[in-house]
Amino acid sequence: MAADWVETKHFDAVFATNIALLTETRDYLQRNISRSQNTTEDPIAKLTATREASRLTALLAETMSWLLLNKAVNNAEVPLDALLEEAADLCKTIGARDEDAPAIEPNLPEELEHLYTKSLDLFASVRTILASARSAAN
Repeated sequence: MAADWVETKHFDAVFATNIALLTETRDYLQRNISRSQNTTEDPIAKLTATREASRLTALLAETMSWLLLNKAVNNAEVPLDALLEEAADLCKTIGARDEDAPAIEPNLPEELEHLYTKSLDLFASVRTILASARSAAN
């Protein structure tokens, strides 16, 4: 069964956005949370930012994995059931509904907060793709 939604501009945009956010997050980590930084004004703030940047990276990586699985379903390499099974785990990570999306830690550096905000928009778009997959299964 082909995953027709993979051949849409919406899917392509979500896929490209995910890659861009992964790259932006990597760049953020390289610029701001490198081991070469010897001093920090607030070590707890640095630790919190590091933890949240790592969490964001994990969220984006899991989302990218699921998007790649969509492509595998479209290419008949993986059954749709496998995609839907993985979707259940993804929903635990990014939230099954917009209201369930991961919370943004307060007082993050502005750039990291901006990345999180963009990721929440991405996750909402991924939920739309998930709805397409679920409707195809019915």
